[in-house]
Amino acid sequence: MKKQEKHALFGTGRSDDVDNAGMKKWDDILSEMIFLLNESNEDTCTKKNKYEEDYHKAYQEFREKYGKHGQKLRTEDEIAREKQEGLYRLYHPGDVPEYKEIEDRYFEESRKLDQYRDECKDRAIDMFKEWFWDLWD
Repeated sequence: MKKQEKHALFGTGRSDDVDNAGMKKWDDILSEMIFLLNESNEDTCTKKNKYEEDYHKAYQEFREKYGKHGQKLRTEDEIAREKQEGLYRLYHPGDVPEYKEIEDRYFEESRKLDQYRDECKDRAIDMFKEWFWDLWD
């Protein structure tokens, strides 16, 4: 909504139609802000990662086959390094060819969702800044 339209949101003393139109616009603005804030929250966002279930299933299978952090995948050199330096590699399902595709899809979708939620947050904050002084009327 443009700045010059703000005057339509206040009671003008003119006909009820004008005041009602202003209230409708104000309700729409508040509803959009609420929607955007809900969309920016991972728990309330309407968009979900379509690979979530498959990824968690693959992750559980990976843990059963290879250990919590893929310990069964460690090479002799890695085991020696762990003993010597106290450092060890943590494996993920994507380190194994059979799980790589689902992990890649899951994390790519997660990046898209993060971007979407961030855009919603930015739009909501921009609206909040624009309408801040009108929130008490």
